[in-house]
Amino acid sequence: MSDVGALGDPALEDALTGLARRRTVLVASDLDGALAEFTRDPADTVPAPGAMLALRGLARLPGTSVAVVSGRDAATLAELTGVRPGDPVALVGSHGAESSVAGVTAQRLDDGQRALLDELTTTVAELIERHRGARLERKRAAVAVHTRGLSDDAEQAALEEAVGLGEGRDDVRVLRGKSVVELSVSHADKGSALLALARVVGAESVFYSGDDVTDEDAFRVLPAADGHVTVKVGDGGTAAEHRVPSVGALVVVVRRLLALRSDLAPGAR
Repeated sequence: MSDVGALGDPALEDALTGLARRRTVLVASDLDGALAEFTRDPADTVPAPGAMLALRGLARLPGTSVAVVSGRDAATLAELTGVRPGDPVALVGSHGAESSVAGVTAQRLDDGQRALLDELTTTVAELIERHRGARLERKRAAVAVHTRGLSDDAEQAALEEAVGLGEGRDDVRVLRGKSVVELSVSHADKGSALLALARVVGAESVFYSGDDVTDEDAFRVLPAADGHVTVKVGDGGTAAEHRVPSVGALVVVVRRLLALRSDLAPGAR
């Protein structure tokens, strides 16, 4: 795996150049921690300057599809990114359970799953009362406990209790991230969603970037040997082929891909 600060990595430059020459590509990224800095309150998230502009620029190029892929529900994701109907950037929410792209089927919850989600939400609300400063986020198919801003001990206690609510249950998927635990009644994952989206848009190769544990599902199914480019943002073990140190560095990478694709994409000139 190669590491890059801003864009000084020949291996990543070569990978982006190869991707830019492909006939059809899908460029996708996680939002929080990748295209946007973390905030104490998840509702305050704002994409980094230039991030959405670069993605929209890519989406307007021939043979180039673009998506923001997130654990956020689709409605919240649209609000945070400013993506509206008719926007060239697609949205994939709830770890792949929701998609704005026709032909990529969203997973519908049955009555049992909806009842289970209500039950989990009530239980998590009680947990939040016991751990002051922790925050609850209700999603379409999950409920999350956010602990950013808590002391280390308080954060660990809240997250461990949240994990315990779903651990050992076949009907609940526990997703651990940075200062968050999500209890999902859906078994959708970002890797499966990206492969489905790539098939629908006819992409030969995929670029994907992300910072968290759930992004590893995508990294694992997008090997460099098949022409894909994967970028991990920040520290930690990863299956991604490349790494950048920060959100700002990822924006530089996306802008570089836009420049390369504008020059090298078949039919771009």
